[in-house]
Amino acid sequence: MSKQPSFKRARPVAPSGDQLFGWVKELVELTEQYTEFRRLGTQGDAAARAWLMKTLAEIGIKDVVEQTYPVAVRQYKEWSLTVDGKGVDCFFMNGAAFTEASGVSGELYYAGDSIDPNVDLTGKIVVFDLKSGPAMKGKAIPLIADYSFDPKNELAEQTVGGSGGPAPSNFPTPYYEAARLGAVGFIAVFSGRQSDANTFFADPTGMVQTRIPGVFLKGSLGSEVIQDVLSSSRPLQATLTLRGDAYESTSGNVVVHVAGQKNDAMLVNTHHDAGWSGAVQDASGVAVVLGLAAYYDRFPSNYIQKDLYFVFNGCHYTWNYPYGANKFAEMNPEIMRRTLLCMGVEHIGKRFVGKDGGLHDTGQVEPRLLWVPRNQMLYDAAIKAVEGNALHSTIIPKAGAIPLYGETQSYFLQGIPCFSIMSMPEYLFFAEDTIDKVAKDELAPVMHTMLDIIDSAMYLPKTWIAAIDR
Repeated sequence: MSKQPSFKRARPVAPSGDQLFGWVKELVELTEQYTEFRRLGTQGDAAARAWLMKTLAEIGIKDVVEQTYPVAVRQYKEWSLTVDGKGVDCFFMNGAAFTEASGVSGELYYAGDSIDPNVDLTGKIVVFDLKSGPAMKGKAIPLIADYSFDPKNELAEQTVGGSGGPAPSNFPTPYYEAARLGAVGFIAVFSGRQSDANTFFADPTGMVQTRIPGVFLKGSLGSEVIQDVLSSSRPLQATLTLRGDAYESTSGNVVVHVAGQKNDAMLVNTHHDAGWSGAVQDASGVAVVLGLAAYYDRFPSNYIQKDLYFVFNGCHYTWNYPYGANKFAEMNPEIMRRTLLCMGVEHIGKRFVGKDGGLHDTGQVEPRLLWVPRNQMLYDAAIKAVEGNALHSTIIPKAGAIPLYGETQSYFLQGIPCFSIMSMPEYLFFAEDTIDKVAKDELAPVMHTMLDIIDSAMYLPKTWIAAIDR
């Protein structure tokens, strides 16, 4: 049988999966040298941006700028909890109020998993049950998906988000309600989480705006505290201490420009900051965007018909989400006026599931969502790219079924057509997001999928890309 003719131009060699994973390792190893990891406005944040500038220079990319901006930082240095004089291991609640050195003290009040708006909580410290987050069952995927690529027939027996989801489903609203009702402190217990952890450091998905001090407890310890409260014949007293600093610092975005022949532009982005080692979130995304930038920088310029910008945003973990992407738009209005299409790459991780107090490696990739513009040509191009690169366990949600998250959300809400690919594993905001969670063998397929999608849009006129026809 004769081979089908191809009209594709020869491509330069793209970075290999090993090179992509090497970048992931470098960024993670750098991050782990700092107590504050890659949290925004810290030394680790600055080191990550310096590493990006150095790595891009080593690749040979010359048109690179670092765009910095001020950012408010809350740095937590000490936290503790005692119940009836006995210390209980805890972890600070990102965004919660600091205390004086002596902490805040009060009677413990167990609220269950919801706050009664009619209860007077004046002077009390609330103990609250966190519900497991939305871990969608695979059998529900056909209800929310326009399309799923599942050649191994695995999705129906899986869950999206492991067993506990990346964030609790009933938080942080009760924190604000407790503060409104007069509570002086808030203790959130990961009661329903199979992986017994308290190191929850979230972006606005699960952080709080400063009202009262708060901490997280593992489910195993929290259940003991709750049992003590319920069984005690007298009110139990607790002291909660949360110490740190609030100050102005600097973060920033690193921006690569690969010049095109026309004035129209396309934007590819991810974020470089992280609460912990940040291997999956988002050293994996950083590596893929580095690979995309390296590839197009090697591409013959006469074949690049649209200006390309590859942006490594800071400050994903703060308000006005996604802050780094919003700052890029604010600082680069001329680029945004020319931008026809945005693409985000985040969270290329393995599927781990909470079990028996830990995380169990299933040997599978975490199912990923690929949001696609409601444009028939781009939709068809996405499916062709996913299947052509064997990007199994990929789901294209129906319009509005799942909100578009990540760095491209900023531009999606401005009406710019957007692609965004990411997964939402249950370890995403926990210290367990380490190098062993990265789906190493999926880095190159994700990169090539995005390459194919970018190529498909390279020669499409603005009116075709902007069309909503499906």
